[in-house]
Amino acid sequence: MYTAYIGKRLIELVNLREGKTRTAQEFFDEVYVPLFFGGDRFLHWVNNAPFDQAYKKSTPGKPQEKGQTKKPKNVIPITQKVIDIALEELHKKVENEPPDGTFFLGGASAKPESRTSGQVTNISLPISEHDVYASWIGDALGIGVSGELNISLDIDDVLLTIYDGWLKYREYMNQTPMLKPHQVNTWNGYWLTSAFDDRFDPKYPFANGLPSVKMDAKTGKANLETTSWVTVILALSRKFPQKKIISYIYALSYKSNTTVGFIALDLPKVNSLRDLYNSLIIEQNVLKTDALEALYDTELGFRRACEMGQIGIPSLEPAHLREYIFSNKGKGKSFKIPKTAKETNTYILYQTWLIAMLDNKKLLQVAQTAAIVLLDFANQKERGTTTNRRLVENLFESAHLREFIERLEDLIKKNPSQVIVLEELFRTIALLPASNFPMFKAFLKINYTIAQAKQLQ
Repeated sequence: MYTAYIGKRLIELVNLREGKTRTAQEFFDEVYVPLFFGGDRFLHWVNNAPFDQAYKKSTPGKPQEKGQTKKPKNVIPITQKVIDIALEELHKKVENEPPDGTFFLGGASAKPESRTSGQVTNISLPISEHDVYASWIGDALGIGVSGELNISLDIDDVLLTIYDGWLKYREYMNQTPMLKPHQVNTWNGYWLTSAFDDRFDPKYPFANGLPSVKMDAKTGKANLETTSWVTVILALSRKFPQKKIISYIYALSYKSNTTVGFIALDLPKVNSLRDLYNSLIIEQNVLKTDALEALYDTELGFRRACEMGQIGIPSLEPAHLREYIFSNKGKGKSFKIPKTAKETNTYILYQTWLIAMLDNKKLLQVAQTAAIVLLDFANQKERGTTTNRRLVENLFESAHLREFIERLEDLIKKNPSQVIVLEELFRTIALLPASNFPMFKAFLKINYTIAQAKQLQ
């Protein structure tokens, strides 16, 4: 049902922009069908619908199948007449049959034994003919992300931006003969992140780069690569930095339908990560090799991130960071001294997320100052005693907060000249909730490693 709602929202917005009063069926017939099915490669695929049946008769096999070596028999080329017949058949189904998932997108299957039978009911739902046509448009507005899930957003700018991108998708499809068809949701992810980039120029929409494609060695087809969910979320946070919005997450496929549900996107918090990352780059005087979107990879898949209840800072945990954080699985890996600017940027990304999770930017100053003091102390050697470096290593290997404090007290006694800095670290650690200790220790270790890298320059 939500696909129908979103489809009607777009029709309303486009009608308002163009000064027209088209119904959902009129918009479907006059705009959607010519654009999406006006060629031998379709932009949108609806399994078992009349257009899909026409498509299967004109191709070697089902759209989802990979290579075919034998030329099919009785191939019917897709012509305007074929499309007109499919459209007329759809009109008859809408007029005469109860809506089901083959022509009402997001609806229940026609048979209770089908894979998508979870919505089957004998309750008469108020689904109008306009809902059916709008559902096709609403599904085509889904933003495809990793995991085959789509993000649907009831936001005027998003809906109109995606709609304008459909025209460019058809243009790009026509100019790229080997491009795989019916990837409109994947295209939407590329287009939205491009259009919401500060450098985007609508007069030259591809000036900042064409969509990423991957060649299939068996078929020779070029597949659009799916935009990562974190890239989409970061793009939305750039466009709507002060807006917390509700998204609808779903997937419709030939195998089964998936409904994750309504998930909040905490865009102000997400945008704060970008601002914090940029400020750390400037403060630490390092070369910014990539935009945050290009650098960012997450530990969680999108489905797992949705299970957290909302998309915010916790769900944006950088990939591989937890390998360095103490847990019941081990003490965590040691950070290696970064050798490239990109490795340094990755460490700053780790700093960014940890500061945001600890919700205290003052921790950066405390950790940076303490890291320099600890490094200077570690570099001092004394004969006949445990080296200072080992004392610092023991500090970082502390299994829990109490042990860390005890070892820090030993360091303060050994290094009285830096008592002010180390006691500030002591007070900071002592005030932390015990659950935050592993993250702060990892944060201190990163700053220590960055200080080591600067010392070697």
